Amino acid sequence: MQTPDQTGTHRRGNRAEARSVFRSAQHTLPVRLLIRGFLSATKHLPVWLLRGLGRIVVAVFIICNTDNYRAIQRNLSKIKPGLSKRRHACLAYGVFRDYSWYLIDLFYLSHDPRRIDGYTFTITGVENLERALSSGKGVILLATHLGNWELGSLKLTLRDKKIHVVFSPDSSSLLESQRSFLRHADGVQEVPLRDGRFSSLKLLRVLQEGGVVALQGDRLTFDSGVAVTFFGHAALFPKGPVKLAQVSESIVLPVFIPITGYKSYEIIVETPLYMETGEGVTDELKTNLQKIITILEKYISRYPTQWFTFMPFWEDDKKELACK
Repeated sequence: MQTPDQTGTHRRGNRAEARSVFRSAQHTLPVRLLIRGFLSATKHLPVWLLRGLGRIVVAVFIICNTDNYRAIQRNLSKIKPGLSKRRHACLAYGVFRDYSWYLIDLFYLSHDPRRIDGYTFTITGVENLERALSSGKGVILLATHLGNWELGSLKLTLRDKKIHVVFSPDSSSLLESQRSFLRHADGVQEVPLRDGRFSSLKLLRVLQEGGVVALQGDRLTFDSGVAVTFFGHAALFPKGPVKLAQVSESIVLPVFIPITGYKSYEIIVETPLYMETGEGVTDELKTNLQKIITILEKYISRYPTQWFTFMPFWEDDKKELACK
């Protein structure tokens, strides 16, 4: 969600995607052929076999992306500070493994959304969703890069409301086209995040009319961010979701969709959050963000290998990396 910085800071480029060897080479012919091969495999092969092959691919990917592997270990040292380096290394492998499961399920379902009938979903907190939808206010479903956030629109019942999903387009057109196909299967209205104000105005209108918007609140794209305490250390979080909720007087519903097993997920709808408004703009932003972050910490701590962040997240780690 892009909004101008209160101090007049210029907008920055899209930082949603992690830098990696794969990203730097994804537009070359060999890598494009690999992506096409992966998409074809998810169309024709069973998930159990894809997961088995995925373990080999994950090992190769880690070898080719050691900087990302080390960055994940740094992040995990903040989330789970009492563990040994060896344990952090094992959990870092788990992040890559779980991310491969996310991709496999996502693209397996994108070829035919009816395949979701073969999956098991447990929904927790459906009463929170009902309460928010009955309020007459706009509802912001606030997700994170945890589990498989793309599947919520396929399983959550939103009455007669159409969900507007805000997303940062993947730099790989092949991967993004498959994601888009899955979103459209359930009548989702896509709102691509661009460097400009059009998306903000459109979302504001949807929410003021009592609509539903889904977006992610744990990663900067064009938003310059605001520093808050996250697992005891300063980290930048986007201002957009909070400011959008404040201006539209919408309800924020944190939603998490962790992987719980083979073809198994839990959809967790947390207690509704109401954003405080007032004259102290910066203070209100931080107060409201801290409400959200307290909930994020709860679930990221519970599912550390399912928070898919492949670059240093905390400011001290970023500064240390920049000095090297």
